[in-house]
Amino acid sequence: MRTFPVLLILFSLLLLTSCNKTERLDSNGWSIQTNNKNGILTITNNDLGIVLKNVKLNIEELGILKQVTEWNVEKGVSDLTIKSSNPQSVWKITVTEEGINIAPDVTEAVITGIAPAGEKRIPARTAEQDNDVMYTQMGFVSAANIHNLFDMKTDIMIRFASNSSLKRNENEPVLMNVTIKPDDGNEITLIRNYYDDVVGLSKYELKGYKPAYSPIADRFRTAPTGWSSWYCYYMSPTEESLFAETDAIAMKLKSYGVKYIQLDAAYTRGPEANWLEWNKELYPEGGKAWFDHVISKGFTPGLWMNIYGANYENPAMANGKYPENFYLKDKNGNLSPVCCSADKTVKRLDYTNPDVIEKHLKPLMDTLVNKWGLGYIKAGGWGTWMDFFEKNRENAFNPEMNSREVYRKTLDVLRNKLGNDGYLLGCAMHEVGVGFNYFDGSRTGGDDYASWFGKNHWSGGMQTFFNSLFGANYLNGITWWSDPDDVMVRDPLTMEEGKTIVTTIALSGQAYIFSDFVADFTKERLEKFLNSKYHIGWAKQFPDLVKPLPDEKLQLYKKTMPAMPIKAIDLYPYKTKPKCCPKPASFPKALDLKVNSVTGQYDVVSLYNWGETDTLKSLNLYSDLGLYKDSGYIAFDFWNEKMVIINDSIIEETVPSHGTLTLIIRKKTYYPVIIATSRHISGALSIKQYKWDMASQTISGKSEVIPESEYSVFIYTPAMLSPKELKVTSSSGTSVCENPDINLLKVTFKPKENSLTWSIHFPG
Repeated sequence: MRTFPVLLILFSLLLLTSCNKTERLDSNGWSIQTNNKNGILTITNNDLGIVLKNVKLNIEELGILKQVTEWNVEKGVSDLTIKSSNPQSVWKITVTEEGINIAPDVTEAVITGIAPAGEKRIPARTAEQDNDVMYTQMGFVSAANIHNLFDMKTDIMIRFASNSSLKRNENEPVLMNVTIKPDDGNEITLIRNYYDDVVGLSKYELKGYKPAYSPIADRFRTAPTGWSSWYCYYMSPTEESLFAETDAIAMKLKSYGVKYIQLDAAYTRGPEANWLEWNKELYPEGGKAWFDHVISKGFTPGLWMNIYGANYENPAMANGKYPENFYLKDKNGNLSPVCCSADKTVKRLDYTNPDVIEKHLKPLMDTLVNKWGLGYIKAGGWGTWMDFFEKNRENAFNPEMNSREVYRKTLDVLRNKLGNDGYLLGCAMHEVGVGFNYFDGSRTGGDDYASWFGKNHWSGGMQTFFNSLFGANYLNGITWWSDPDDVMVRDPLTMEEGKTIVTTIALSGQAYIFSDFVADFTKERLEKFLNSKYHIGWAKQFPDLVKPLPDEKLQLYKKTMPAMPIKAIDLYPYKTKPKCCPKPASFPKALDLKVNSVTGQYDVVSLYNWGETDTLKSLNLYSDLGLYKDSGYIAFDFWNEKMVIINDSIIEETVPSHGTLTLIIRKKTYYPVIIATSRHISGALSIKQYKWDMASQTISGKSEVIPESEYSVFIYTPAMLSPKELKVTSSSGTSVCENPDINLLKVTFKPKENSLTWSIHFPG
């Protein structure tokens, strides 16, 4: 008889089926799937997709994790109970709408898994984690004190337990290796509507419009880099000055990433001037001629425009005046000038009248964008049109319309006319969020000024710049590219203040629009400008300082431009409220850009001295920066080109008044490693290929460089090496080696072309 073998086969198949059995719990928008054979869980969420995969339950014994296997799973309505026999343990997993709780019956329990963390699900910190250091990120980064992932598409914060570790997977950096010790009952928690409800955007409801979070569009990978006329020339930029500045910027800074040349206000002055027919005294050749010149130099032209107004006597898109119902009048039936234009000839339009959009705005934008080549609009006016409408709505063409929706309706026209290649910048909105979806970026505060404190000026000087930058950084790269207003480094700003300004804008990744004089002045042009009958702003206070930037200050721009693809990690308003024109209670002690680039993972840190005297400042690698304790570190002073001593995880250095100590911090290695380049403070711009070859003791790379400009790479060397013992080869054919500091090698090239291949062979 063959009964016994048949029964044995059936029993084996039954056992195999049991081992391969999977269970799936669907509850409260979550799904947990078990694979009993492999002892692995997958946790997904209806809104997020996979939250954690390859989840293993482990018990730590003598520092070694032992995975629990041989499961038996019992499923309830909203929970799973996993009983393992190897070793024996019981794990109860409870699912709520807010998250997942995992409760084991054993001590030394450890959960491991893998979390998707690509470009749209990013490391994040929340307000309770504020440690007086602001974090930003470029590339796929992680840190020991970051326990959250923010899903940009859904406005959901995924919070892992506070004792968890999220560390980038070395082989697949879009993933994070997650380790959790389940002892606080909140292994995974979801915070829904994070920006709307926790940050509080939706609490700033005004006039029937509730701001709502919207993720940044994919049109632009970085914030813009460009030049603005405003803080140099204010209301007095002549055609001659614009041509001169365009030419000078093309010669001196275009290769360093400047893309936009933007004219502010001024050009609509006078009863005949409008958005297309510019003031003939200042611009005798007309606006199109300047646009053509800007384009011929390889730039994109930009304009400040308050589109909520038009010249009453000579509007742009009509022969003669517009009908009276094109204008929004006050309660007494009077016309009203728009905010911030050159004079009172530009009157408020009534965009509740659909003809204003169809017969004025759309054809105007068609002309500027498609015929002139406009690619950057600074949408001026501060949103004051909305205030005026609310006070005078009874005189509107359609008084029943909502002011915010009308405002956004006009932005929709701009957005569509500019297309995906045109940049639309808001100008300090009433409430954060009114321009979401339409603006690529927005001014986030008031006007700054080329003076550290703005003494004898209403602006607050560059303190306004820092207020806006730090206070609104939580939006940068998340909802739009924040614009803290223009960067300036000219005198009376000192070199140390200039370094602080350019370092901060570079490490934040916010809009890098500068407004300094670059072109040489002829005596005649200078006198004409200083004696202009129009507003010349800063120059009136500092007439002796109106001159082109010297080379040492141009170098500040050359080492920090262009804006890089950097977004916030700290997703909360820094010591302030989520509103327009923020003013933090204080500025951070440091700004920490965490980078993952071709040359590896590292931090670029600006340690500040906001005080009035040179002061000893300290930085803790662990508590301040969240670096992992499994490695030693090295630090390089970028501006002074020297190594910095680290004593037991502490860096202590004297920082100049109003200055910064800018450090590049990397893991310590036993072999030479590139630590910085002269091209960009982030270290991530120029190097396209990089390799250390142990067998040949050679470090090599390929860099994108600027022809005929010196380019240096700084290499940490574990032992002091003499330049004479090195063999350097490059496609440029020339190089200079120096040892400027202990354990530091500086190799300088002067390339002939924009691509440089190089290698450095170290003696065995």
